[in-house]
This record gives sequence, structure tokens and C-alpha cells, in this order.
Amino acid sequence: MNEDFTSNLDIPRYIEHKGVTTEVFHPQSVILEINSKSGLYPLYAAYNIYRTRLEQAREKYGEVNRATALMLWDLTLEENIFVVCKTPMARYITMRTLRGFRNTNVHTKYYPNLIESIITEPDSVVNMLRSGKRFWKINNDENMKIDAIIGNPPYQLTVAKKDTDNGQKAVINIFQHFQLLADRLSPRFSSLIYPAGRWIHRSGKGLADFGYNQINDKRLCRLHFFPNSTDIFQDVGIADGLSIVFMDNAKKKEGFVYAYSKEGKTMEVTMPNPGDVLMALDPMAGKISQKIQAIVIKHHLDYIYGSVLPRSLFSIESDFVEQNPTLVRPYQEGMMLSEGEIKLFTNDKAGKAGRASWYIAEQSVIKTGTDYLHRWKVVVSSANAGGQKRSNQIAVLDNHSAFGRSRVALKTFETEQEARNFYAYCQTDFIRYAFLLTDEALTSLGKLVPDLLDYTNDNGIIDYAQDVNTELYRLFGIDEEMQAIIKQTLSER
Repeated sequence: MNEDFTSNLDIPRYIEHKGVTTEVFHPQSVILEINSKSGLYPLYAAYNIYRTRLEQAREKYGEVNRATALMLWDLTLEENIFVVCKTPMARYITMRTLRGFRNTNVHTKYYPNLIESIITEPDSVVNMLRSGKRFWKINNDENMKIDAIIGNPPYQLTVAKKDTDNGQKAVINIFQHFQLLADRLSPRFSSLIYPAGRWIHRSGKGLADFGYNQINDKRLCRLHFFPNSTDIFQDVGIADGLSIVFMDNAKKKEGFVYAYSKEGKTMEVTMPNPGDVLMALDPMAGKISQKIQAIVIKHHLDYIYGSVLPRSLFSIESDFVEQNPTLVRPYQEGMMLSEGEIKLFTNDKAGKAGRASWYIAEQSVIKTGTDYLHRWKVVVSSANAGGQKRSNQIAVLDNHSAFGRSRVALKTFETEQEARNFYAYCQTDFIRYAFLLTDEALTSLGKLVPDLLDYTNDNGIIDYAQDVNTELYRLFGIDEEMQAIIKQTLSER
């Protein structure tokens, strides 16, 4: 396709990335793809090396005929391209993509139980993939040099025999294990594509340490983030967006190039390795994030993340009403509670069909979190806690209420006034935007949302009798340009 992707080309476009293209796509290079499904990634690599061979042949011999061109293609497949597949079918499709219907030698190997082996025995996989003798069966070299690794690894694995509390099948992230495998194989370069938001913000199952280590790794050369996954894979919606992670094992300097692509526009910035601080996904949000961090330090404030209480606070599971119908009765606004009774907000049944409703129950059904039972609570939906995709359904619960797993408490208070002030605080454009700066998974929720700590009327920081959003813009030094960014971002939600 041409640069605008509007028409086909007779000859593929050549795109050169300085310091990478010529060092990777040359006739002596060994390129490995891990987890090929269709062969398109090794095809791209093979074509680029083939093109280099072809240009060299033309410079030396002049015009190249079809027979010579085919010989150069076969030589590229023989010497430069190595592919690992996790199913026999993927291996067959990859072979067909690379050699067509011709009987040409292609180094494509089926690796039985590839995912399980990478997770449980990564060193064994590394030794096997480096073995030209035992695995590739091309020579006696037990420590093959790999110049570059490419691939689009599987993202998640369904744990078939384990259900979550709402009755759905549990899944675990696995893409990080492929990145760690690539790191262990120690190529000069690696470039993998996988979901972005949660690993960058160190949230989600198994991603906290991985995300921290990778975002601070000196070898991280370029991170390209696509918030809309359909910009890369049409009709494939991935809530975390997608990242293309490019590592250079020869890189010694700290920092990396960060590219952010949305709606056909790409912004590139040079970023320092952020350390413990979460990096704003949108570079335009960087200034706002820095403003927040500066004021938090100046006024000795904190972040909302530190006050969030778990959805298991009161140990009310999603199937509580189903399993204990005699312990609850429906609650309607205005109904009076008897001595020893509480209001309970929980699902009417487990699973996706469940709907959160109010019930009346005896206080004795609450076995944990009793210290919070008689405090005012500001809660949000546990599924959409940060409001990234839809309303977080923020609400104030009184001091005779408990909740099930469909809700989490952002903070609890002694008085109703504090709770109402905090609710107003969270409803401002500024705070709604701050929630969007990090992933809404509960492991990263509110990590860049400032916590004023004191939400009484005489807090000495902001005046709740005034426009709270204006007060916050003043406190955090949010100028008109930043306000426009906030307004635009919220309008897209």
C-alpha cells in the first residue's frame, strides 16, 4: 500500500529505520519468530533480507532473472529465517506462506506445549531454541546466535478448571512470558506486539513486577502505544490498546522513545525511565501529571490509590443472595431499618446476568470489614472503577450500609458532610480526568489521583462552597491549554 494506505503498489514500499534496518535485514542475520500463526511476520523479515540480497546481486551481476531471484529467496529461508509454532496447523500455514507450493527447505518447528513450557521451564526453552543440533537439526551448534526476535505472542490463557467469583472462566496474562523469553535469548534486537495499558501501569495479574522492570530497563529502545487496537488489527477490540515493544541489547543509555498513535496521528517524545512513578499514556497528559505530582509533594498530600478498599471488604460474594435467599429481603427507598439491620448493595445472582440491587439483611451477615460498616462510604463500580469505558457509577453510601463485590470504596468518612464533599470532588472534570491517567484495574486505580486527605469544610485547601473544579484548577496550576486537553479527553468518553 502507499503511504496513505489508499491504493496498492506494484513494488513494496521500502521503509528504513536508522540504526536498525541495515543491522537486522542483512544476509548474515538470524531472525527468530516465536509463536507464528500465519507466517506474515517472518514473511516480512524474509522479504527485507531477500531484497538486500537482490540489490547486492544486481550491483554485482546486473539484471537478475527469475531463477536467480528464486534461488536468493530460498537461500534467505535457508539461512536467515527461523520460526516456532505452538500448533501443527500454524506450522503448516507458515510453511505455505513462506515457500508457497514449492518444496523448499523452511525452518519452521512445532514446539509441543509451548506456552506451558515457557511459563514453567523458560531456561529449558531457551536452551532448546538455541540448539542447532537438537531442535533445528541444521548443525552441531548448541548455542546459536540470534540477531533479532519478532512476534505477536498469545495474550491470555483461560484457566479451564477455575472460575472467578462471578462464575466466569478465569484468565491469566501470558504475553509477558514471551517477552521474558526473548530477553533470555539475548538477541541484539527484539520487537514484540502485545496489550499495553496494564503492563505499562503495572496492573493486572502477573504484570506488576514485569511492568516495573521493563519500563525501567535500559534496553527498552522504543515503545509505540496504540490506544485503539483496531488501528493495528481491524475489528479486534482490546481494551488495553496495543504496544509494540522494541528492545536493543546493545543500548546502554537510560530513557526511550515513546510514540503515541491515535486517529492516524503519531506523537513521539523522548521519555526518561520513570522509576516508581506511573507514566501517563498520552504524552499530552504528561504536563498535567507533573503538576499533580508537584502539588502532592508540596502540600504533603497522597494519592487515592492508598485509600481504596477491596471489593471483598465485607466478604459478600456475588452469589450471596442466590445462596441465602432467607437472609435478605428487597429494599426500597424510604424503608425503615429495624434494630440490628443494615442495607446491603450486591448482585441478585452470580455471573454476567447478575444485577446490583439493594437488600435488607441482619448486620450479623457481615463477617469482615465491620470497622467500616458504620462509616460513610463513597463507592464506584468495581468493573469500571476509573470511568475509562463508561460511568463508574459513583455513589455515597450511608453509615448503615455494606456492599458486595460489584463495588469498591474509594474512601470512607466519619461524617456525611465529608462524604458529600469527596463525592463533589470526584465529580469534577479535573479528578475525573486524573482517574483516566492510569489503568482502572484495582491494582493501579487512582495512582495519579491526588488525595487531599481532609474533606471537611474547613480543610484550608479548597472551598467546597465555590466551584470545586475551578478551585482545583487554581490549586494545581492547570492553565487554559491543559484545561482544553481535559475537556477534549472527557468528551471522548
